[in-house]
Amino acid sequence: MRKQLVSRMLSVALSAAIMMSAGAGFGLMARASETTGEGTTAAGQEMSADDEDSIGNAEDSFGNAAQPSEDADLGATGLSEEISNEISDEQLAQDIADAAEDMLQFPSDSGAAEMDKSAIGAVFDNTYLFDDENAIVYVTEATAVRAEPFDEAEAIAQLDKYASVLLTGSNSLQYWEVTIDGGIGYLDSSVITRDPDVIEAMKEDDLRKEETEAQSRQEQEESIAEKAAEGKEEWEQALKESRRSELANQTRSYYWDGPVLNRRNGSVYGPSGKETYYNLNMSGCVRNMNRRGYYYDVWVRNDGVKMFGDYIMCAANLSVHPFGSLVECSLGTCIVVDTGGFAAGNPNQLDIAVTW
Repeated sequence: MRKQLVSRMLSVALSAAIMMSAGAGFGLMARASETTGEGTTAAGQEMSADDEDSIGNAEDSFGNAAQPSEDADLGATGLSEEISNEISDEQLAQDIADAAEDMLQFPSDSGAAEMDKSAIGAVFDNTYLFDDENAIVYVTEATAVRAEPFDEAEAIAQLDKYASVLLTGSNSLQYWEVTIDGGIGYLDSSVITRDPDVIEAMKEDDLRKEETEAQSRQEQEESIAEKAAEGKEEWEQALKESRRSELANQTRSYYWDGPVLNRRNGSVYGPSGKETYYNLNMSGCVRNMNRRGYYYDVWVRNDGVKMFGDYIMCAANLSVHPFGSLVECSLGTCIVVDTGGFAAGNPNQLDIAVTW
């Protein structure tokens, strides 16, 4: 209400300024006419009586417009008294006087009324008129506080989502008045809520959304990890099959160019010493190796050599080659899974498991 009263008083002041400006304008026109008339007379041309009457009538009309009538004085006085009756605040009255004085500035040289454009706009623009408020409100999204109540106005502050601010004025338009950092700013009313419960509900929704997104990310990560594991397993299987195919066709050590053990040559000297072969059921040896933590496939190479994973099964002197030791023989790389009586007489001998 305070601002609306100020606006009404300023409107009266503006009306007076316009009337005075019109009178000053006519005065300039009349002087110009007199000068022109004098110039014409000087040139020997006489002004007709009709012309003089027309100018006289115009002077009377503009003169009356330039001088406030008694009715106008009474009307302005009545409004002033009405406002005075509604206003008991001396500071408010002083605000009205100061505002009117600032708006009505008449330069002495031209006699025309020069009024501040922004002040005139503020009087007639209802975007600056607000009902008084004094309430803490909240913003439902991150937003800017602007210097004037317009979208294109300068942003003077930023508010985070859910921030609180003091609302000092509201109206039916888009921007409302708030206090920010000790000054006045304007905030888009579409992001304002007065209800803190609304903010709490929004925060809960955000929390649920974050939890859902986190769960979705975790599921995606687990899916990616699972696919990666499957891919690794497939790659390892393909590598194993490739390696198995290569091993299945192997007939000798890649690191030995001497004689190779076979069913006709029952005994040879290979890269680690004397080699012989035997053909027994190796299931007990495999179970023994499983108990020791060795879990490999049991299979037979194409040349009849018994395999434990990628290695040839053999017996050896356990004092020289303990269980699980890898030893090179003429047929390839062996793994020690067994021992025998031969080990006492020849500690470096290897007995190769075959199907011969």
